[in-house]
Amino acid sequence: MIALIWEYKQSALGYQLVHKLANAGLDARVFIKNEQPSLNDKTNGNLIDAKFPPRIVKEGSLSAAVKEANAVMTLMSTAQEVEDVYLGSGGIFENALPASFFIDLSTSNPRLAKEIHALAAINDHRFIDAPLDGDADMFQTGNFRIYAAGEPDSLEAALPILRALTSDVLVAGLPGCGSTMKLTSQIALANVIIGVVEAVTFSLAAGMKGEQVLMALESNAAAKTAALAFGKKIVDEDFYYGLELQQFFFDLSSALDVATEYELALPGLETAHRLYDLFVLVGGAKKGIHALALCNFEEDRCVSHGLNWELAFQTMDIYDRANDAMNDDLDYDDECDDEECRYHPHHRYEDGPPTMSRYFSSN
Repeated sequence: MIALIWEYKQSALGYQLVHKLANAGLDARVFIKNEQPSLNDKTNGNLIDAKFPPRIVKEGSLSAAVKEANAVMTLMSTAQEVEDVYLGSGGIFENALPASFFIDLSTSNPRLAKEIHALAAINDHRFIDAPLDGDADMFQTGNFRIYAAGEPDSLEAALPILRALTSDVLVAGLPGCGSTMKLTSQIALANVIIGVVEAVTFSLAAGMKGEQVLMALESNAAAKTAALAFGKKIVDEDFYYGLELQQFFFDLSSALDVATEYELALPGLETAHRLYDLFVLVGGAKKGIHALALCNFEEDRCVSHGLNWELAFQTMDIYDRANDAMNDDLDYDDECDDEECRYHPHHRYEDGPPTMSRYFSSN
């Protein structure tokens, strides 16, 4: 029997997984972490089917879902939630049967995947790092890929379960490799989306018609796939499509954390992360990832799409006042010759601490 545990924000995908398991003839117990009062939620313009098929039972607690399962599958929104659900008080490690399989389908952190794998091995469990990845139609079609990473014997035993979810299972290597491959994919996608958004914005501002814009994008082999997926959606102002913006922001946050661990400077990733951070702030969390195009819309049109730029300016004001207070308390002119010093602020920020203006260009 399989226990499937997902975080409420992942419900659109969670219900798809439930039906795939049931169609494969597998029994499952489900627990929805942080579930909201209503089982129906509107995500990407689609109403989630809150009914469970035969062979699937919804439980009211994690322990009830896990206690009889020989395989536990998780789908969380952030690496922190992955850590909490496995290692936290009342989590999977505390409730799982001996010699259980753990399969994490979340976009997480390679280091965390390795840590959970090591702890699982010590406790006679097996862990598979298996994040989901897919195209823009993933939420509508269930057409996703799994990057499966783990010890060879564990992977062999887990493959029948993973192939019940999708025929596209890519064996990625040892634990941590699955998360690395997923984050690699998301970094590339973030840079492509920014390129498509800027190209569409530029051509429309120059007076081109929508069909001309798409023709120009599709003539470029490198841009064609993204243009087909997102170009027309932007032109038609259809911003509820594909991967949810807030989840993409969570994924980019994980990627940025890993890049920091590796001491990498990735300006494309950092730019995308800041822009998606801004869109979550102003009310775009539930939109598709191509909604970045709204950056270049007039304010009244943004309002019609549910964005409130005033929220950004209010936050800017709060941060700026906090920075002013810190500047009053800390002396930027204080002399200090210690190159390793990180206490005095002039060693941390050459021009003072950063402000919320990092979100905005001169335009």
